[in-house]
Amino acid sequence: MADLADLAFDSEQNHLAQAFAAQRLRGALLQPTGSCHFCGNTDAGEGRLFCDTSCAADWEYEHALRRKLGLPRAQSARRGFGMSVAVQK
Repeated sequence: MADLADLAFDSEQNHLAQAFAAQRLRGALLQPTGSCHFCGNTDAGEGRLFCDTSCAADWEYEHALRRKLGLPRAQSARRGFGMSVAVQK
């Protein structure tokens, strides 16, 4: 019979396995292109996916939203997302 420590260990291992699988999947989605995958900035640097953490977080948010809504993945930086923000003056 498993005690509380065994159950906690199993839960932690399951969580880590899921986190690693999600990270591997994310790596399979994006490859370095020489520009930021979110804003298209060419100063992103060699071998980097995004120019900064803000673009990475925004890409993650949009990617999760697309997945949740069942929309196809955007092919390149900021093209085809189909969502706009209304600016009030």
